Parts: sequence; C-alpha cells; structure tokens
Amino acid sequence: MNLRPKLMLAFILLIIIPMIGLGIFSFINSEALLEKKYSEQTEISLKAVGGNIRYFFRELDQLSDGNLTSPELQDTLKYSTYSSNDARTQIKINQAEKEMNRILFQHPAVSFVVLYAKDGTMFRTFRNDPTTFRPISFDLLQQHSTYKDVLNLGGRPLWIGPYEQRVLTGVQPPLLTQMRLVKDIETFNDLGVMVTQYKTEEVYSMLKAFQNPSADGEDTRYVIVNKAGLILLDSRKEIEGLNINHYTDAQPQATVSYASSRESFEEVDSLVSSYQLDRNGWVLISVKSWNSLTNENVRFVQWIGMITVMGILSAVLFNVFFVNRVAKSIIKVVRKMRLVEQGLLDIRVTAQGRDETVLLANSFNSMVERIGNLLSEVRREQARKQHAEMMLMQAQIKPHFLFNTLESINALAAQNEGAKIMLMVRRLSNLLRTSMHHSEEISIRQEIEHARSYLEIQKYRFEELFSYELNVQEEALEYTILKLTLQPLVENSIQHGFEGYADGAGVISIEVTALPQQIVIMIQDNGAGMSEDVLLRLAAGMNPSSKSSSEAELGERRGLGLRNVADRLRIHYGPAYGIWICSQVGSGTTIRCVIPKSRGEER
Repeated sequence: MNLRPKLMLAFILLIIIPMIGLGIFSFINSEALLEKKYSEQTEISLKAVGGNIRYFFRELDQLSDGNLTSPELQDTLKYSTYSSNDARTQIKINQAEKEMNRILFQHPAVSFVVLYAKDGTMFRTFRNDPTTFRPISFDLLQQHSTYKDVLNLGGRPLWIGPYEQRVLTGVQPPLLTQMRLVKDIETFNDLGVMVTQYKTEEVYSMLKAFQNPSADGEDTRYVIVNKAGLILLDSRKEIEGLNINHYTDAQPQATVSYASSRESFEEVDSLVSSYQLDRNGWVLISVKSWNSLTNENVRFVQWIGMITVMGILSAVLFNVFFVNRVAKSIIKVVRKMRLVEQGLLDIRVTAQGRDETVLLANSFNSMVERIGNLLSEVRREQARKQHAEMMLMQAQIKPHFLFNTLESINALAAQNEGAKIMLMVRRLSNLLRTSMHHSEEISIRQEIEHARSYLEIQKYRFEELFSYELNVQEEALEYTILKLTLQPLVENSIQHGFEGYADGAGVISIEVTALPQQIVIMIQDNGAGMSEDVLLRLAAGMNPSSKSSSEAELGERRGLGLRNVADRLRIHYGPAYGIWICSQVGSGTTIRCVIPKSRGEER
C-alpha cells in the first residue's frame, strides 16, 4: 500500500474513528449514567409510594382487627340462629345490621361490609356508594376457592384486588376486597366470615401525588399488578384488568425487591421500575418515557456533538495542510527511487523549503550518485569473478575425466590390445583437443564429437557394457555450447547408472532439439537411477554426507560433475538455463539440458 493511502487509513483509524468513538462512548455513558440516576430516584419514589400504600393497608388491617373482636360482631355471630324468614327474625337481622353501621364510619375508604354466620345468616351494611361484591349464599361461598384460602390464613386478612376474582367481587367500580375468618375470642372457634370492600380513591391519590410531571407535560405512570401480571390499578385508569405482559417484555411481576431497566412499554422506550409491596405478592410499577427523562440531556449531547465535529474538522485541516505536504515530498522521492531501481541512475530530486524534506532529497541525490559508482565497480568485480570461476571449474573437470580415460587405456595396455589402444589414443587426442580449445564455447557439432569420443573410449574400457544412440537435428549443429557440457553428464550414467548391469544391457540416448529460442539436450539412460535423498542433495547443491568409500566417491563425482555443469551453465547463460534431473531407483535417469540459441565466439 502506498504512503498516502496509509496516512489516510491511519488518519481515519487513529483520529477520526477514535473521536467518533469517543463521542458515541460519551453519549452511551451519559445514557447509562442517566438510567442509573433516574433508577435511583425512581427507587426512592417507589419506596415512598409503597410505604404509603403499606401504611394504608396496615391501617385497614388494624381497623378490621378491632371489628373482629368487637362485642357487637362477636355476639351477633355467636347467637345467630336466624333460620326462619318471619318478621321477628328480620327485625333482629335489621337490628344487627344497624349496629354494624358504625364500621362504615371508622374509615372513609370502607364501602361495603358483609358478615356470614356459620348457620348461613348474612348481615350487610353499606354506604350509598356503588358496590361490586355479589352477596352469594354461605353455601356457595364455601364452594369458592377463596374460602379455603381464608380458612388457611386462620383469621389473618386475605386481600383481593380489583379484577382478581371477578365472579365474587365484580369489576366496576374497582374496589379492594378483604376477607377474614372470624373466631371466638374466648374459645377460638370459627364463628363466620367477614367481607369488607374498600374504595380505591385513596390509593389513586397516593399514586397521583408522585406522578412528577415533566417539562413536556408527560407524568409518571403507576400500576399495581399481581403475581400473574394482572393490572389491578392504573394511575391513568386505562389498562386496568389487562395483563402487563401485553405491554412490555420486562416481566416486572417477578420482582423480588426492586428492579429497574430500560424497556419498551406500549411500544415506547421507557424506564420501567418495579417494587415489591409484600401484600399478596402485589408489585408496584412505575413507567416513565425515556424521552421525557432525557430532555435535560439534549444540551449535553449537543455539546458533545459540537466538540466532536470541531475536533474532526481540526484533524482534517491538519491532514490537508501539513501531513499531505510531507507525504507528497516523500512520495516524490519514492517515485524517483523506483526509477533508480529500473537502472536510471541519472535521476535527481529537486526540493524547496527549509525542513527535513530538503535534507531527504539531497541525501537521495547523493545516494544515487554513490550507487552508480558502486554498481560500476561491482560489475567489473563480477566479471572478473565469473571468469575466475569458469577457469576453476574447467580446471576441476579436466583432470577428472582425463584420469578416467588414462585408466581405461592402461587397462587395455595390460591386455595387449594394440588396435584398441590406437583407437583410444585417437579418441583421447580428440578429447584433449576439444578440452584445450582456446574458446569457452564450441559448436554443438564439436561437443557431440567430443561426447562420441568419450563414449567410444568407455565402451572399450567396459567391454561393450552399454550402447549409445545419437539423435541430433541438423539445424542445431551450428549453434554453440559451453565446452565439456555433455561429457560429465554421460560419465554420470556410465559410472553410476550401469554398475552391476550385464554386457550390452545399458543404453545411453543423446537427443538434441532446436526450439525457436532454445536448444534442448536430453541425456537418458536405463541405469539404476538415483534415490530421492541423492536428488534432494544435488538440488540443494550439497555432496551426500556418507561414511563409506563408495558413497564418498558417489558424492565426489556426482557432486563435482553434475553440479559443476549446472553452475557453469547458470553463470554463463543466466538463471533461466541449466540442467534438470528426473530419476527414480530402478527406472533410469533423464537429464534435460537447456541453453539459449547462440552462435557464440566459436571460430
């Protein structure tokens, strides 16, 4: 990636994104702090409202405690034997109900009182307010599920909220119902059941007292729900009798003590808080629109946005007027440097100003000039080095093959084979003439004759161990090749490929093909082949590290012959040319030699 995109990417990653992230973080953090702040405030409000509601219920419990132990109520239930419907019985019932009227005036919330004796007699007293309790017979009351709950409480009050037991307590208007078992204060025997209904206006007034209207006129909503989520009371009187789960997924009815979270209520983002009233599992819930809570945070958010925009604008100006100018100077030097890489050493950089970019340009110019001088010197040294390497490699090869040839002649002399010695000496003279040629390159025709002479000498030495084939295109004979290229490759096949073969079993094939731009020479044998380890070592340019004498000889000959030929071709023709070896144990060896088409210096 170029410098300018890098600087732009760094500018975006290290300045723009952090500043935007800081603004977002500040906004989110302020939202979290606001949620925590209003949650704490709501907790205080809910505890205050819940404390008032608890006090209201305790006051009513204490009121009913006094009524249960009053002589009027105790005597009425003890001696209740009003089983007939005559006028005398009705008078006594009316008299008892008249004495019960005092209960209505003990508290303004009392609306309706029903007293059931064990013999089924019912005593009622009520205000002129609307009532919802349905005075069923005592037998039907005993069959109702709440009657068992009343008995299990043993005299403690059982509260029924509006809409909880609609069959028994009715719906409109929403009233609070208390049911208690009446016991004889002397014998603690059950005397009957007292049902009292209370008006909810006082509870509504408590909820409205803490609604805290916001600046936009939206106040806090309070609802009371039971364990099942049924809404008993709503400060707005809109959703009473419905289930809270229809309006939010927060499950506030499961609150153990206090809980608060930001939830959707009636598809409006709201802060929903809940507080356990410890009264029949009822939960007091407050709902406040989040927008109404965060109105005061709008200015804070605006300041954050303004600071973020100003910071980004300043960073952009800094990038345009400072970083971009420095980047242009550096990019200019880089472009000139690429031209230098292509070999244009006359390139120079001009710079204006008084900062470090001028020093960079001057250093670049000085460096290019110095590089030009060094390259000229390196070229001269490299030419001398390559010439010395060529001479050294050829000096290594000449004694090597000459030793093998003389060894063969010596063996024939010991056998008194004069004719063969004459032929071998003629072949040897041809070999020596070619190897001592004044030029490094000879024609392919001469190199083929050189290889043929070597093969004929070796055939005499190894008594027809192998045969050979030459298949050379006429077009390729006039092109040139480094002298002593084929002989080491053929020697490798004879010395190592045919060891242990029967007479005449080995075959060496030399094929020369002229391609449009290259000369390809293939040397193939059907010998023993090479192992994977030997191929890997030859490819890495290493001699096999072995301990036996035979392996040492293998390493010396193969490492010197094949590797030196490959190095000579690579040094002379370049890295695109050389030899490639393909071999497998038991399947022979194929050597592919590739050189460029050239008529060289051969004269």
